[in-house]
Amino acid sequence: MENFNKCIDLTFRGSSKQLVIKTPRKGIKPDIEITGTLTGKDQVCDLEIRITNLYTDDILSGYHTVEISAGYADTMSKTIEGSVVNVYTESPGPDKVTVIYCTVANFDAWLNKTIDLKLSKNFTLRNAVAEITKALGFNEAQIDSGIAQSTCAAPLEVNGTARQAVNELKKCFPGVNITIDKQFLKVFPEKQQSATVMNHTLKALIQAPQFSGGQVSLIAPWNPAVRPGDFITYPTNFYQTTMGLSPFSTAYVTSVQFSFATNGDQNEMSITGILKESIGKTEK
Repeated sequence: MENFNKCIDLTFRGSSKQLVIKTPRKGIKPDIEITGTLTGKDQVCDLEIRITNLYTDDILSGYHTVEISAGYADTMSKTIEGSVVNVYTESPGPDKVTVIYCTVANFDAWLNKTIDLKLSKNFTLRNAVAEITKALGFNEAQIDSGIAQSTCAAPLEVNGTARQAVNELKKCFPGVNITIDKQFLKVFPEKQQSATVMNHTLKALIQAPQFSGGQVSLIAPWNPAVRPGDFITYPTNFYQTTMGLSPFSTAYVTSVQFSFATNGDQNEMSITGILKESIGKTEK
C-alpha cells in the first residue's frame, strides 16, 4: 500500500559533529514518532520527536539543529528543519522514550536577535526581506516574483526583534504573507495562487470534509509537503457549489497539525483551510 511503508530520517547537527538516525526501507524499523503544528502566522511552530531506545545523552548539549525527512518508501520528503530546544527522558529503560522538543526555525534568532531596520520611502519588498534575512542569518528568502518589486511609499524604521520587524513590514504590504519555512522566510500573496504557492492534490481523506461557512476542516494521511499558505485540492461528493455538485474542491491552507510514526497507526494531518470560492467574501 502507498501509505504503509512509513519512514523517518533524522539528522542532528552540532558545531563540529552530526548524528544520523535513518529508518531502514525494509525490515525492522526503529520506533520514531513526530507530531507538530504549522501555522501561517508570525510565530515559531512547534515540533515534538519521540524516539524509543535512543542511547545518547548529549542531544541538547551537542546538537543544535535537526533536519527531518519523512514519507513513504520511495517518496521521502525533506520536510522540516528546526532548532533543538529541550530534551528529556519520558520513560526509563529498558524501553526508554526520549522526547525532543524543537521549533521550526532558528528559535534564538527569531526571538532575541535585534534588528535595526532603516528603509527609505519607496523601498521594495525584496530589499526589506533581504535585510531581515541577513540579520537573522537565514538562507536566501523565497519571494513570489509577482510581488518582489512591490514598493512602499512610506519609510520604515524598526529597532527590535525579527518578529517585530516582520510584523511592521506586513503592515506596509497588505495582502502579503511572510512565514518561516525551514531556515528561510517565505513571502507570497496571501490567499492567492501563484508560481511560488504550491497546489497539492490529496488523493484520499480519512473522513468526509467538515464545512463551516467559508472554512473547511480535513483529516487525511500526512503529506509532508503541505504547508500553511499552500492550496489543496481534495475529493468530495458532499459539497454543493454555485456550479452544482463538485467531486473536487480547492482550499487555502491556514494551519496543519500532523502525527506520524514509523510503527503503529499514526499517520494523519488535520488541515484547516478557507474555501477558494469564499476567499475575499469572509474578509471585513
